[in-house]
Amino acid sequence: MTARSARQAGGGVSGGPPFGGPPARSGTVALVGAGPGDPGLIGLRAMHLLETATFVAYDRLSPPEALDRCREDAELLYVGKLPDRHAIAQDELSALLAEKAREGHAVVRLKGGDPFVLARGSEEAEACVAAGVPFEVVPGVTSGVAAPAYAGIPVTHRGLAPGFCVVTGHEDPAKDEPQVDYEALARFPGTLLLYMGVGRVGAIAEALMAGGRPASEPVAVVQWGTTPRQRSLSASLGDVPERLAESGLANPAVIVVGEVAAFRDQLAWFERRTLHGISVLVPRTRQQASELSERLRALGAEPVEAPTIAIEPTREPQAVRAALGRVAEGAYDWIALTSRNGVDALWEALEGLGGDARRFAGVRLAAVGSGTAEALAERGLVADIVPEAMTTRGLADALIAAGADGAGAGGDHGAGGPRILLPRADIATPALSAALHDAGWDVDEVEAYRTVPAEALPDGVPERIVAGDIGVLAFASSSTVRTFVDLYGALPPDSVRVASIGPVTSETCRELGLPVDAEGDPHDLDGLVQAVVQAAAARR
Repeated sequence: MTARSARQAGGGVSGGPPFGGPPARSGTVALVGAGPGDPGLIGLRAMHLLETATFVAYDRLSPPEALDRCREDAELLYVGKLPDRHAIAQDELSALLAEKAREGHAVVRLKGGDPFVLARGSEEAEACVAAGVPFEVVPGVTSGVAAPAYAGIPVTHRGLAPGFCVVTGHEDPAKDEPQVDYEALARFPGTLLLYMGVGRVGAIAEALMAGGRPASEPVAVVQWGTTPRQRSLSASLGDVPERLAESGLANPAVIVVGEVAAFRDQLAWFERRTLHGISVLVPRTRQQASELSERLRALGAEPVEAPTIAIEPTREPQAVRAALGRVAEGAYDWIALTSRNGVDALWEALEGLGGDARRFAGVRLAAVGSGTAEALAERGLVADIVPEAMTTRGLADALIAAGADGAGAGGDHGAGGPRILLPRADIATPALSAALHDAGWDVDEVEAYRTVPAEALPDGVPERIVAGDIGVLAFASSSTVRTFVDLYGALPPDSVRVASIGPVTSETCRELGLPVDAEGDPHDLDGLVQAVVQAAAARR
């Protein structure tokens, strides 16, 4: 095995340990840096520990996407802090981490940024030492470097800033004995990075100018850096208090003081992405939401995953197994798949019978769209038909045309017409079966999986819709539309735009009173993403 193939297989060079290291260990505490907010900046070691921990204490700035990777049976505890209130006192938290480890838990303390940069990670480590509990520290990307970078600001620059200084902005420079020496900071020949200093920016600016920094010196403020909520502004040391008050920016934020702050206007990239600042509701199943969410996140959006349906096993597994047996006997000319879920369910049943892709050697395969075709390809199967119009009607037309050309598996299907197996959802519409029946096809439809409505929308989602904080609803199927309307119990505000994956979903939206602002073309995830972009543009 080459070094490259070993890495692709999950190991290190020459088959060494996998990236991410060993799993979280019972009886230990891991102080893990979650980075500044963008889940893509979480390290491999941090993610592997999260995936294997049995107890996770997380703070206010921990990326929620990271918590989705935790074990289902893991105990999650919010321990966030605000300037005026703490979910749990620091001493109690430090003791709790050690206590949970002594109980046998594999403990992760997930902290925004880096656990040892203007954080209380060292105090928690001291508590572990005092309790005799083993611990490790997993550094994270600190917001003082990451937030400016996402705003287009290099914290160092040849000829302008040979170094940078990280300092807390919590302290009041007017108090009797401040720890922070602003006169010394004013003399520092580089960039100043002040954490959480928005509330004291006026006093900080005055102290720096009193120490010799000019009022004209460039300043930038970056709020919620590296997240879809990121906002930033440019100012000078003399007018930053006024500019901040006008902007409404608040903590969490990083204040950048120095000549490099002027690069924001030239190099800003993150906030210029197509969907930056737009929150998009993704009401797909939890299994399916991730791909759409990643595409939206890459364009700058905040995907708000709110599964309205769940996919569950069929109530008739014996019917699917029997159909697969008939496939092996050559009973069908075609198998038509109308969703990725159908592919997954059929493959799971096949593996349960000890079969593999050879079972489909004597049958042709049709997929309703590119996503379904990709699901087949992941199993080594190539769809013989993917209609240009990726709809149920388009699939029916393509199959009927193929049947009229005698393109069955054997080319001769006799007087009974082509024989086709349709593994579908329990709530699938009869349109495809009816169209094929009318064309003389012999249709065998089986329930491959069930679509079960969620009991409620996730906490906070209805309130965000009412407040207009959700900009676009992205619907990928008629079932998600119906279930969303049932769960929400009303039509969303007029300011909320609707993006639909295709004409069938759009028709369902309109039937239920939801105006469609943009429709996907093609009718797949790529088209849906473009529809979201169009709908967001209409909102703006």
